[in-house]
Amino acid sequence: MAGAIKILRMSIHALLQGYHFFAFVSAVLVFPFASLLLFSQASSSSSRVLRTLSSRLHNLFTAAGLPASSEFFSLLNLKFSQSLVSFLSTLPFTLTFLVLAKATVIQKVLGPPRPTASSSFRLCRWLAPTYIFNSFVLLSANAAVLSVFFLAFNALQVLRLSSDNAVLLLSAAGAVLYSIVLANTTVICSLATIVAAMQNCSGYLAILKACVLVSGREAPQ
Repeated sequence: MAGAIKILRMSIHALLQGYHFFAFVSAVLVFPFASLLLFSQASSSSSRVLRTLSSRLHNLFTAAGLPASSEFFSLLNLKFSQSLVSFLSTLPFTLTFLVLAKATVIQKVLGPPRPTASSSFRLCRWLAPTYIFNSFVLLSANAAVLSVFFLAFNALQVLRLSSDNAVLLLSAAGAVLYSIVLANTTVICSLATIVAAMQNCSGYLAILKACVLVSGREAPQ
C-alpha cells in the first residue's frame, strides 16, 4: 500500500511539474487516437460489421446452450461486439500514437533525462508487442469466462434445474465473476505496460512479471 501511495505521489508531482508537457502530449499524440475511438464507437451502432458480429455471437451463445436472449447475455454480446469493432478500427492509431504517448509519459514520470523522440521510439519496441499480447490476454480471459458459463448453464440443463429463477441467479453470479476477472486482467495488463517500459521486456515476460508484482512479491529481473 505504501508503494502504491509513493507511485501516486510521484505521478502527481510529475504532472504538476510538467503540466504543459503533458498537455502537449495529449493534444498531439492522444487526441488523434481518442478522436478515432469516439468516432468508431459513435458509428458502430449503425455499422453493418457490428450487426453481423453481434448476430454471429448470438448464434454462438445459443448453440452453446446459453440463454442468449436474456438481458445479461444480450448486454454482454453488445459490449463485446462494440469493443472488438473499436479495437480493430483503432489498432493502427493505437500502435502508433497511443503507444508513443505512453512511452513519452512513462519516461517523463520516471524523471530525467527529458524524453526525446528517439528515446520514446526506442521504448515503443517494448510497448507495442506488449499491447498486442495484452489484447490476446484479455481475449483469453473473456473466452475462459464464457467457457465457465457454458459449463454452468449446461449443468443446469442436465440436472433439470433450468428454471427462470435459477437462470437469473446464475446470470447474476456470472456478471459478478465476469467483472472480477475482467478487472483483474485489466490491472495486470496495465501493469505489464509499465513493467515492459522499465525493465526492457515485452510480451509474455512482461505479463508474468506483472502477475508476480500483483501477488505481492518482487518481480524477477
